[in-house]
Amino acid sequence: MALVLNTNSYVTTTEADSYFSTRIDADEYISAVDTLKEQALVTATQLIDNRSWIGIAVSSSQSLAWPRKQATYYDPRMGQDITIAENELPSQVKIAVYEQALHLLQNEDLIAQKTQTFESISVGSISLSDSNGDVSRTSITPSIILKPLRPLISRGMSSNTWWRAN
Repeated sequence: MALVLNTNSYVTTTEADSYFSTRIDADEYISAVDTLKEQALVTATQLIDNRSWIGIAVSSSQSLAWPRKQATYYDPRMGQDITIAENELPSQVKIAVYEQALHLLQNEDLIAQKTQTFESISVGSISLSDSNGDVSRTSITPSIILKPLRPLISRGMSSNTWWRAN
């Protein structure tokens, strides 16, 4: 299925192209063909959408988690509660989709978790080597993408609820 706004993607390729036109280190997205851009944006939306968001879905028939109603969060930068309109998609979600799409394009086979293939492992004096020379594990969704979303993710209770252990 091709990219369909608000059905399988929160953003269009035109919006993403505009975002990446001013972002540094976005060559993988900029140079990708349109089909690959759409696939990256749809997959990124699926990964970002799979959260327990604040508020309630506007309709039981919507295919994505946003838009939402009764979605209010505290913004420390503004020093106040922010209520998101029922027809609004927070900019943090759009940016997370853009960045997740770029992350997918920059890390081939990330979803299949084939990014780390060891050629040899030694136990005596411990040594590892893999085919691409990188022995670190790449996260599917790095914390730099998730951090701006934290205020929008439900904690299961009001942020003003305090619990004390006895």
